[in-house]
Amino acid sequence: MKVAIAKGRIEKAARDYFEQVGLTVWPEKRGRELTVEVDGHEFIFVKGDDVYKYVMHGAADVGVVGGDILREKTPGVLEVVDLPFGRCRMAVCGPKERKNGTKKLKVASKYPNIAISHFASKRQNVEVIALNGSVELAPLTGLADCIVDIVETGATLRANDLEEYETIFTVNAKFITSEAALANNPDELKAWIRRLSKEDAQ
Repeated sequence: MKVAIAKGRIEKAARDYFEQVGLTVWPEKRGRELTVEVDGHEFIFVKGDDVYKYVMHGAADVGVVGGDILREKTPGVLEVVDLPFGRCRMAVCGPKERKNGTKKLKVASKYPNIAISHFASKRQNVEVIALNGSVELAPLTGLADCIVDIVETGATLRANDLEEYETIFTVNAKFITSEAALANNPDELKAWIRRLSKEDAQ
């Protein structure tokens, strides 16, 4: 089975959890290798934004990815297990001294669809600026009044004199697959799902 794993923070947590529930894991120190084969499984390490693409297009049977990415992109994959790691929250954040006024609010985010949907639900007219880099810079430089971003510990916000205004939703990692993968390899996939759900974990 081919397993796509989001590199970085989720990768380490996924390995720990896989090991805990008795699934095959990759070496803790894999160096710069982007694919690793262990006991008939191929682990593929990719950027978080790309995990669902590997699963959608059949290059991986399953994947582990943050729920924030799935909420933003709404890809055609199956979210089969909520995983107990990668916990954080999607939030509206900005300067401690909020600017008042009647002008349209400018919101910077790596998650423009989530930001648009959130403010639309509040019937608030905003201009959303999609960014790829450090969104915390946007209110510091005047590019935006506030941001919509993932918050884990809040350390980056505090370091830049920003604060969390409101939580939009909570986030955790997801185990995903596709209809095709489930049809082609139902027994093994269902066994993994049971293990990850701790239905028959050792």
